Amino acid sequence: MAEKGISTKTLKDGSKHYYVRFMHQGKNYPPKNFTKLYGCRTEKQTFAKLQEIKLLISQGKDPFSSSGSTLNDIFDTRLKQKVENGDWTHSTPKNYSYFYNAYIRKSIGHKKIEKITYDDLLKIQNGMTHVANSTKNTLKMILRPIFVESIKKGVIHKNVVDMLETYNMPVRESLEVRTDEKHLDIVRKLYNAIPKYKALQKTQQEEVRMFLYLTLLTAHRYGELLKLRIEDCYIDKRMIISPKSITKTKEDYKFPIPQELLEYLKKIESGLIFPTIKRGGIYAIFQRLVKLAGIELYNNKRISLHDTRRFMLTIMIRDLDIDSMLADTCLNHKQRGTINHYLSFVYKDIEKAYHQYWELIRNDE
Repeated sequence: MAEKGISTKTLKDGSKHYYVRFMHQGKNYPPKNFTKLYGCRTEKQTFAKLQEIKLLISQGKDPFSSSGSTLNDIFDTRLKQKVENGDWTHSTPKNYSYFYNAYIRKSIGHKKIEKITYDDLLKIQNGMTHVANSTKNTLKMILRPIFVESIKKGVIHKNVVDMLETYNMPVRESLEVRTDEKHLDIVRKLYNAIPKYKALQKTQQEEVRMFLYLTLLTAHRYGELLKLRIEDCYIDKRMIISPKSITKTKEDYKFPIPQELLEYLKKIESGLIFPTIKRGGIYAIFQRLVKLAGIELYNNKRISLHDTRRFMLTIMIRDLDIDSMLADTCLNHKQRGTINHYLSFVYKDIEKAYHQYWELIRNDE
């Protein structure tokens, strides 16, 4: 038997909707579609939501106006708060804003959150046909926290974002199926091609070359290197301390500065050391360097800037007989299990390993 005040209606598409008419604190509330408003799919869910609604009214709140803001309003407010609180720094606000404006703002941003359906989100996701899987997953990364918070506030009953597919990242191909060239030969060719590299904008030429040197010779994640500031560089000690706010491991990390960058860094007074290079342009920059270096690849195969991490690890272990754990530490990989607690290398170990690597790369005999 249906609860008092709760009725059902079957729509033309065959879906069953639950409507609620109730009186609370002397006020009559007209029928409201709890399935449409809050995603209630059963009488039990509808009754539970009704009790939440009555509690909010008893607290002096208007539950039916609590979701008056559009998704655009909520996102913009959240973005501002995250930046002001320091939760989102560096590239996160910029990347999220770019994605939101490109895929969400005009398509569903004008809607109130309880009006957004799974089909709305699926249409956005299916429309990203020429986008990498990591970028497709950004849709869930941005929207899920917003929907979770709306559930806590009683605005919606179900998080339709969780129904979306999470895309798996592609497995990287081994180097052997992309080229016959050895790791050491590839890195040497790339290193020797950097001085010949001509940026599309002449004003960027030195900056791009220095970025390529630092990425190739340290094998650090280029996203982190783009966030480095001159304040992180201790030129007199020839050392960089990458702050935990930008590292993937969320820990400060020290590594030596290659001599190729010293004069460039001395000219920077403040701010980012690579101020004009954009993350979205990195792939094209590196592919031009690969072509300039004359690296022979099989048809339709590519090597990426991320492969420099694989190159360094392999060369350190195979060509220089450096301890594998030390080589892994140079990549700023966080060790797991008991090793994380008992094995530790001092900075001098890391510095020495890097200098051995650099000497081998520069010596092209």
